[in-house]
Amino acid sequence: MSNIDTIAYGKAGRLFTASNVSAKVVTVVGTAMTGLILNNPVGSGKYLSLMSAGFSLTTALGSISSLGLAITPTTTIIPATLTVGSATIASASGGVQTSVGQAWDVATLGAACVARRWFAGLNWITGGSGQAPYQFSDKIDGELGLMPGSAIAFCMIGGTGPTGMGSISYVEVDL
Repeated sequence: MSNIDTIAYGKAGRLFTASNVSAKVVTVVGTAMTGLILNNPVGSGKYLSLMSAGFSLTTALGSISSLGLAITPTTTIIPATLTVGSATIASASGGVQTSVGQAWDVATLGAACVARRWFAGLNWITGGSGQAPYQFSDKIDGELGLMPGSAIAFCMIGGTGPTGMGSISYVEVDL
């Protein structure tokens, strides 16, 4: 059980959700990422403490695949080739508060992502069909976070990149 008072942060307008509102393909780790990318800008003065992540498949996979979360090391290099597309950030409590976080569908990050946590996998039977769960959730509860100048993205390994919609909830904490 976490010692993060999620309700208090929600009431204070410091609980946010980044999400895709249309399907995107998730890629392997690197500097060029697609899917859902959450960035904590250089100089933000905030720590983004991650609470949960979720992913919902919209297309059946044609091979085995694993889904995870990858984080960049802190860098002063500003991300480029940014596409907001369907990525959005909103107050998790429905308030009007805005976050320092930035969400994108596509980004070239200043440093390569490193897989930090694998939370879902799908098997596949050659010539047949595999197991087909379509929604995955990971209760992070503050075990991962973003310092200013770092980013997190969904990542994959396997034959076929999952297509779907991701979400990440986080608490914004003053440094």
